[in-house]
Amino acid sequence: MRVHLRLAALLAAVVLSAAACGDDDGATSPANDPAQFAAESLDASTDAQREPANESDTTTTTSEPAPLAPTDIPGEPVNQYDLRVRDCFDQIEDRRDGLPVTITTRLPCDDPHHFEVFAQLTYPAEHPSVFPGDGVIRDFALASCYRLFPGWVGRDYETSSLEIGVIVPTQDNFENDAARYRGIHCWVEHVDGEPMVGTSRDSGW
Repeated sequence: MRVHLRLAALLAAVVLSAAACGDDDGATSPANDPAQFAAESLDASTDAQREPANESDTTTTTSEPAPLAPTDIPGEPVNQYDLRVRDCFDQIEDRRDGLPVTITTRLPCDDPHHFEVFAQLTYPAEHPSVFPGDGVIRDFALASCYRLFPGWVGRDYETSSLEIGVIVPTQDNFENDAARYRGIHCWVEHVDGEPMVGTSRDSGW
């Protein structure tokens, strides 16, 4: 049995943090505890947010352009925020004008690929809201994706050969009046970094 200690330890910390805040008689809000507020909102929203209901529900406007991929990289270059559930993709680090950039390419799942999106969620915060911090959003995203993982893969995370990753909003996308972006992508990859061939859905990997 393979136990991924990094995420297990993170989830334990999130649970302990929520428990420590549980004695407060006041109503939880994003202002006084955004992590607890997000966790309490998850149960009510998980089923509706597991997969996009229609195209209008998933339209995103973000400040990140889709980088141009070198011709020797397989797949279609896309903005990572435009990925959808069941999309298989790769990401590589490149440089543009001397600066590091991440290139995302979407691939057919039957071709070798490293990542697959298995859920999309929305961080529960109205606009305008102050960005709660990278750590709060990432903790909420990982805890949410962890709960959705068995229903997608058909196996508990702790006994799986897959690792969970997330794509989350930046502060600019979160607070920007034009973007107002709250989207979260859950994705999986093999723990050993080897490519996947085929979808991870109901794979039992």
